[in-house]
Amino acid sequence: MKHNEPVIIAFDTSCDDTSIAILEGRKVLSSVVSSQVEIHAQWGGVVPDIARREHEKNIPMVYEEALKKAKIKIEDVDYVAATYGPGLAIDLEVGLAFAKELAIKYNKPFVPVNHMEGHMFSGLSLNSKGKANPGGVVELDNLFPALALLISGKHTELVLINKIGDYKKIGETLDDAVGEAFDKVGRMLNFGYPGGPVVCEFAKKGVSGNIKFTIPMKNSGDMNFSYSGLKTAALYKTKELREAGKQDKEWVYDFCRGFLDTVIDSLNLKLKMAVESNPGVRTLFVGGGVFNSEEIVRKIGNTARSYGLTYIYSDQEYRGDNAGMIGVSAYFNILNGKYLSNVDEIRKVDRDPRLSL
Repeated sequence: MKHNEPVIIAFDTSCDDTSIAILEGRKVLSSVVSSQVEIHAQWGGVVPDIARREHEKNIPMVYEEALKKAKIKIEDVDYVAATYGPGLAIDLEVGLAFAKELAIKYNKPFVPVNHMEGHMFSGLSLNSKGKANPGGVVELDNLFPALALLISGKHTELVLINKIGDYKKIGETLDDAVGEAFDKVGRMLNFGYPGGPVVCEFAKKGVSGNIKFTIPMKNSGDMNFSYSGLKTAALYKTKELREAGKQDKEWVYDFCRGFLDTVIDSLNLKLKMAVESNPGVRTLFVGGGVFNSEEIVRKIGNTARSYGLTYIYSDQEYRGDNAGMIGVSAYFNILNGKYLSNVDEIRKVDRDPRLSL
């Protein structure tokens, strides 16, 4: 079968999801994710060595299913792509090694992909018919310069994008990322793992203003983030309420509401500063698993649109860790000639757990 765009197989094992996707250009033909959430829930968080073993067990099956769903044979693939960082080192290694050996065995060029670049451009993925997902776009004209707000389990970042491949980080977390803060608060409230989604769900039933927290880094004068202080304040507040003899059910909804309001206010505060410091920007890209909260998507979007920015976010399927977004990033790298064809160069590609944009 003849394809108009390069066919890409992409891998992501950066944390606890084994994910493989097949794309034709930006069109996602198949995206298969094997989740380990239930396995790690009993430990209260991801255990890297357990995740590695699960990746090794699952990756051959996920690989076959991705090809089958896309109705593609590996011989018809033009490029092999994989996340090489950031992420958990021993977990990154599983997908990276599998992908590299695949590229070498079938003589395919290899595309190493930055996981955060994947999150950044997840909203540029298209469905199998070539249509944009809700929140995405088909045409790429007049999108740059742009800003990106990335919020995931380990990252909270603001990035200035001059063009695809040309990035400048203008704000980042100094300690805990947003996703970590959500999950730690979830543990304080005995929500289990992952706690973040439950916090967001409970917030829907709470009343704003009944329980308040100070907006972190409100007066810092820069675009950096910090959530360790908010996490500590949340811990003290739970102890205070419980020691006062109040049952969790009496205050938990308002508590979650106050916490979520504070997080959204902190994100919007820094976002406004970033837009006003870069008056030429046209677009806001958002990405990362924390954007699974539709309320965060909506309220960040309100701010973006108030400045006249095009607001681009991915379909919910591609907000967490997934190989679909890795394939989209790989596509842009291919267009920019950023791929490896030499076997020795492919073998030398190593995981980079602390990789940055």
